[in-house]
Amino acid sequence: MEDIEYPAIAYGSLLSLYHELDQSTILLLERAIVHRNLRDYFESLAIFDALPTSTTSKAAVVLEHTWTLVAQYRFREARCVAERGLSAFQSRFLGSEGYGPAILLRALLAGLDTLIDGSTQRCFGSMQEIYDWLSGVPAVEFTDVQVWAVNLYYYLPTLLTMTAGSPRFRDIPSVPAKSPSSGISLLRKHLQRAGRLNEALFLLDTEMAVLPNKDAEIEAMESVRSSCIEPSTQPLSYIEGCVALKLALMYAELGDEEGYREEMFNAAAALSMPKDSEFSPNLLRTDTWLARLELARAGGEGPGAEAWEGFADYAAKVGDYRIEAKALTEALESMISPDSEEAEDVSPENRERLRDRLDELYSRLGSSFHRSVTRRRVCDPRDERQPHQHGKNRGVVMYGQQQTALRSLQT
Repeated sequence: MEDIEYPAIAYGSLLSLYHELDQSTILLLERAIVHRNLRDYFESLAIFDALPTSTTSKAAVVLEHTWTLVAQYRFREARCVAERGLSAFQSRFLGSEGYGPAILLRALLAGLDTLIDGSTQRCFGSMQEIYDWLSGVPAVEFTDVQVWAVNLYYYLPTLLTMTAGSPRFRDIPSVPAKSPSSGISLLRKHLQRAGRLNEALFLLDTEMAVLPNKDAEIEAMESVRSSCIEPSTQPLSYIEGCVALKLALMYAELGDEEGYREEMFNAAAALSMPKDSEFSPNLLRTDTWLARLELARAGGEGPGAEAWEGFADYAAKVGDYRIEAKALTEALESMISPDSEEAEDVSPENRERLRDRLDELYSRLGSSFHRSVTRRRVCDPRDERQPHQHGKNRGVVMYGQQQTALRSLQT
């Protein structure tokens, strides 16, 4: 194997696995990660599809390819990539049960089973496997592969909450007695102190899903941003821009227009003049559009179905299927909400058109679970065709839990 020269600025968070790759593959993989992070999913997946066959079973490539497909909501394809990768690991390593990347793939497949068809059978086993592997390991000794495992360890219970109650697993890494912090928060803070900011940002969305309130979430985001200090091998402008966009969206949801405008300015400044990559507008444009819609809703103006559907059309054009699904769901809700001024003026045919479009999207992406839950959420009592409901408001409650779980896919 040739001597490997790592990129001066690295976007990947699994650098310890790059030793399996040659120099040209590392550069291509980093480029694919950059495009994914900037929401250029088509460009990112085109790079993965063009990689030499000899590299597609390597751990870093399999994991990043799977994560990219999950981020785009292409769950069925993500499961295929993960299953092929796990099979390759098992053929190469007789002891693959204890091989870190294989543990990650098993956890990803467990989550994908739930997202695709609601099956939770694998989740409990994967969580126990991760706990047995990492319990007792101090935060200062965690490798990048183990950081990924912690992210999945905290993510999987949010999926189980949607479907099978709330399992309680102990923190990893362990936290001092009576400490208000969770293990994932403790690890994220250590990563910041160690200058491992890509990994800290990777944990942030999952961490926010388990924090107790908005103030704690804002504090966590500000903490990551405060660690962006030169010199660094991390993509500081991208990290600063991402955190600013997360804060802008949160302030928009809270109706804080001044905070929203300040953070949007910070995000534009960071992402429009990056120190470490050429600028792509998709990330900034998509999150800006979403934040403006949320700000209008918080202000009582309530963006209507037309505004949300326009946002969905844009998301479909750039291949951001997560945002497309969210926007279509919001458009439908604005049509059926009793507080919506346009609800009475919308024809059943128009509601059903949007409902069918969302249904087709989830069917194409391979998520019968999303499809059934969303159908319950947007059920309109004025329509004759309604899905069966299991308990009062069950669809709304489950969808809210689902959105909490899926926040960890945004980065």
